[in-house]
Amino acid sequence: MKSNLKRKTTFDYINSALLILIAIIGICPFLHLLSVAFSSGNMTSQYLVSIYPKEFSIEAFKEVFQDNRMLTATWVSVKRVFLGTVITMVLTILTAYPVSFSAQEFGARKFYVTFMVITMMFGGGLIPCYILNSRLGLINKIWVLVVPGAIPTFNVIVIMNFFRNLPSSIREAGMIDGANDFKLLLRIYAPLSLPCFATLITFCIIGHWNAWFDGMLYMRNVDLYPLQTFLQAKIASISNIKSQQKVEQMLLVSDRSLMYAYIALSCIPIMLVFPILSKHIKSGLVLGSVKG
Repeated sequence: MKSNLKRKTTFDYINSALLILIAIIGICPFLHLLSVAFSSGNMTSQYLVSIYPKEFSIEAFKEVFQDNRMLTATWVSVKRVFLGTVITMVLTILTAYPVSFSAQEFGARKFYVTFMVITMMFGGGLIPCYILNSRLGLINKIWVLVVPGAIPTFNVIVIMNFFRNLPSSIREAGMIDGANDFKLLLRIYAPLSLPCFATLITFCIIGHWNAWFDGMLYMRNVDLYPLQTFLQAKIASISNIKSQQKVEQMLLVSDRSLMYAYIALSCIPIMLVFPILSKHIKSGLVLGSVKG
């Protein structure tokens, strides 16, 4: 008995040490990002900054805040996150609810589940998608960033399995009391599925906030770029812009410190939202992936 307890304690120490090491490895790149952003151009241009600032300076952030296009792109991303999350969650829940029934209760269940699984393995391709969105008149509109991927199959499967794990007696009791499917979904299924919904809301927010390629593909006007697309284009052009400036200015703000300042500011909204919803991620995923 004592040997088992000793072995368990040793494992706990090793496990804790490994987790601390992984946490340090994960946080060091972000510390380096902030250090470069808050260091002078003289230090960053010579690659002398590690995980703490040298010759502390906020000049890079001053330049970022003077860029009005940064605020415009941030507002586009905020609208995208809000619209995309709301539309995705509503359509995903409405899709998952009927397919969570058995084949006897919903005869077309097998067809729809098979159709959804096929879409996970095969896609139409980039060019057909662009042609379709162009024919629908979505180019240069915010809807092109949220409508094409409005129903992620993975999310549907997670919510479907979560609904199937709920006791069938709850639905039967609600039907006996005269509730229809919409009342059952809104008053019984939805309140019991909040951990699962919080998990998928987190995925939607992070996914829409970090997406950049579709903005570059479908938006022809730079003022309509979401934040990540704007950052990709901005960072690509910073080196050329800074190379034309005076040496005195480059000593205050180098291209690296300016790029890292843009990136650091773009991370703040996700860093504020993620801790609020992260506690639901584990329970939501586990409960939504047990039953097939």
